[in-house]
Amino acid sequence: MRSWLIELSGDRTDLEEFPRWFPDGNMFAIEENGRFFLTGPDFDRMPSAEAVLNEASVALDRFWAVISLLWPSLRKPTISNVIQETDEGSRNTLILLSASMTLRTKATGTLTVGAAPARPDPTQAQGLLNIAKQSPNLNAALLAWAHPYRTWPQLYRIIEEIQGHLGASASKAGLCSANELTRLNHSANTAEVAGADARHATGTWQPPADPMSLEEATSFVADVLLKALQKAAEPRHSV
Repeated sequence: MRSWLIELSGDRTDLEEFPRWFPDGNMFAIEENGRFFLTGPDFDRMPSAEAVLNEASVALDRFWAVISLLWPSLRKPTISNVIQETDEGSRNTLILLSASMTLRTKATGTLTVGAAPARPDPTQAQGLLNIAKQSPNLNAALLAWAHPYRTWPQLYRIIEEIQGHLGASASKAGLCSANELTRLNHSANTAEVAGADARHATGTWQPPADPMSLEEATSFVADVLLKALQKAAEPRHSV
């Protein structure tokens, strides 16, 4: 069976977190001779390199989003190559050029790729991602968080998705204080605070007495999102 490997590019300090947190499963990360790849049987079932690339982009977004909640300084890698290993063991490297993919080189080598050995328990990152996938709202919040350059509308939307999952405000669910949630909402809504990214026109909302900076809001939303995922992972006791 042919196998796909999706090469990641970035600083080693960041790249080595991916096989640490996502070492197995249907999609996982590996290190081979100092290079880092996404791989797994879910990719092998896809019909084309384009399909593999599209799915790998989503997987990378999800992996990075979850790991960055646990390690906020993590920088997001990029996908540099898509490699197909044939049944005979040769590798076809598809180098990404802009939005297109072109077959450029062929090299020989072998790497048997399939489902990674099962672990007795998932890593914390795997557990949180599995939880997010079970909730449309939390999944949407995680994918919105996956954008490395976050704006006020994105942060506000993430909170709305979390509260849609909870069926209540984040403060009533015990994920944050009502005061901090109000500061975020008013800061995001107010043009005098959020500037061009404000959700409403100048003068529509009264600026909060103690507005949040975008950096503070990003940290606040990360904390609420992580707590929401952890809360969703808690076992439910029947009454």
